[in-house]
Amino acid sequence: MATEQEIEQLRASGGIVWENGRYGAVYVVDRPALRESLDDGFPVVHLGQVEAVRAVVEAVPGAAWLVVSLWCPRDVAAARVVGRGSTDLDARLRAWDETEPLPDADLTINTAEVAPEQAAKAISGALASVARGCPSG
Repeated sequence: MATEQEIEQLRASGGIVWENGRYGAVYVVDRPALRESLDDGFPVVHLGQVEAVRAVVEAVPGAAWLVVSLWCPRDVAAARVVGRGSTDLDARLRAWDETEPLPDADLTINTAEVAPEQAAKAISGALASVARGCPSG
């Protein structure tokens, strides 16, 4: 969470890697926090645009990344939005419609067919492979 003033400072310094406005909020990935997260391990960054993923991966040259695409059919997404009590179903489904497939994902998981525990195991296994190839891993 950041104030508008903090976001403006990041913009002015070139510290924003990706910015997106949706659901009445501004979402940013900032280079300082990204580097800090990479120093601590493997960050989890939730993005919904192919360009955003590319921008983040390119923002820190030499970093080892595991790009995972989590996907479900539109009707499943709608049921999940309603099930969690969100009142902005149309906006959420518009975002679903606007989200392109991630062609360069290292791992793609259909969350309607794979239980969360199975998805976590698959991601953990793939991450272990990335970590073995990482100089600090």
